[in-house]
Amino acid sequence: WAIGGGDNPYGWGPQDDKESIAAIQRALDLGVNWIDTAAGYGKGHSEEVVGRAIAGRRDEVIVATKCGILWQEDGSEIYGHLKADSIRREVENSLRRLQVETIDLYQIHWPWPDEDIEEGWATIAELIKEGKVRYGGVSNFNVEQLKRVQAIHPVASLQPPYSMLARGIEAEI
Repeated sequence: WAIGGGDNPYGWGPQDDKESIAAIQRALDLGVNWIDTAAGYGKGHSEEVVGRAIAGRRDEVIVATKCGILWQEDGSEIYGHLKADSIRREVENSLRRLQVETIDLYQIHWPWPDEDIEEGWATIAELIKEGKVRYGGVSNFNVEQLKRVQAIHPVASLQPPYSMLARGIEAEI
């Protein structure tokens, strides 16, 4: 998230791309093999930095990214959009920014709007069949939403909002 930079209301302040790339490459040198990013982090900048960092090392890393979060035209706010045409554009943009042919794990970032999660998930299932995505996952879904999309295609991963400060998911699962 942080390597997306500070040019958005959700950023962590300015970041040096060279330092971010060096940190990712050092992590790969030490055996880290998973990078999680999102198009929403820095309006795609995080994916660009990850793409530059893993260039020539694609076989060493599992790349996870997310869809369904778009920026307002003025760049001030994000909003959820899970329509098929949008997710198809988003995956193509992510593939280009990451400089990869296949995304290992493609996740719906947030279940917004709730009434469109089935359409969004069905599109990810199609992208898996087409070979653009290896596995599909969801982020920030509750159990009821997870059950709805599992009826369409198996869910490979769930990233719930969970930390020492956000423990609410424990009661639900």
